[in-house]
Amino acid sequence: MDDNKKKSRVGFWISTSMAIFFFLCCIVLFISLMGLFVVKGALTTQVEDKSTKKLTETVIGGTGTDKILLIPLKGVITGQSSKKLFQEAPSIVDSVKHQLEQARNDDNVKAVILEMNSPGGGITASDIIYKKVLEFKDETNKKVIVSMQEVAASGAYYISAAADKIIAHPTTITGSIGVIMPLINIANLVAKYGIEDNSIKSGDMKSIGSPLKKMSDDERKVLDDIVDEMYTRFVDIIAVGRNMKIDNVRKLADGRIYTGKQALDNGLIDQLGYIDDAIALAKEITGLKEAKIIKYKRMFNLAEIFEGSIDNLFGNRTIKFGIHASAADDDFPRFMYLWTGYQQNYLFKWPAFN
Repeated sequence: MDDNKKKSRVGFWISTSMAIFFFLCCIVLFISLMGLFVVKGALTTQVEDKSTKKLTETVIGGTGTDKILLIPLKGVITGQSSKKLFQEAPSIVDSVKHQLEQARNDDNVKAVILEMNSPGGGITASDIIYKKVLEFKDETNKKVIVSMQEVAASGAYYISAAADKIIAHPTTITGSIGVIMPLINIANLVAKYGIEDNSIKSGDMKSIGSPLKKMSDDERKVLDDIVDEMYTRFVDIIAVGRNMKIDNVRKLADGRIYTGKQALDNGLIDQLGYIDDAIALAKEITGLKEAKIIKYKRMFNLAEIFEGSIDNLFGNRTIKFGIHASAADDDFPRFMYLWTGYQQNYLFKWPAFN
């Protein structure tokens, strides 16, 4: 009997302890969530706008008061932001714009080097960065140099045309000058399996580019005209930026890629070299004997970390077609300045093709 009482008491205290522990966990969780909402709703009002918040300057090397800023431009060029850990990382477009803006307001920054490692990307995203580089040069009289890394093709070369000088590694792949709208057609497959497309449309052209039906001659003409217009703009940009005749640019702009040496021989770049050579060239064209080499980094405060944590916890993204909207928003047929041979996996992602 005594043993039964002891077992009963032990069971009681175990159950009671677990209940208390569970209750305390609930309280802690509730307080934490309330704190996060308070931070997001109240403390973040004290945080500067992400697009204007000052970036932290990191010295890579060199000495003196004058500075040369390195801006990495890596990956497929897009205006879409991405998630990294607990924070939303700005798009390539926003990142470059923000860094150029800070460099514009720093009188000690004498030159900017764009470290280019990209197969290109969206037409509009590429054009926005191109325009921002031109504005930066015109408004500040500061020099911009492009240092091409592994690849600087299509939209990346489009942006490079705005620079004062372009340096490429001997092993760089560049060029791919042209426009592409990746489309896949499965009309034969649809017909084979008896699948019907019952889409209701307001006009014959509303379903242009649909993978479910054969493309008509009229539809192809519409898309060809758009590609030709975008291509002509690309050629004009290069002709102006590289001081070349349009006919000569067109001979080079058939979509093929070039090595660094081939690009140099054809006037698409100014010299072969590495990042050290780009820095030396930046000093030379700005008349600097010494300069600090710097990069900008974005630092997060506590409020921003909490805000990002909430978004991750509660999924601050709408689900579309079974995937997050952040991915779906970047997955639709569009015209691109992109070397597709470098990023096939990027192009062919369900539910649409970039």
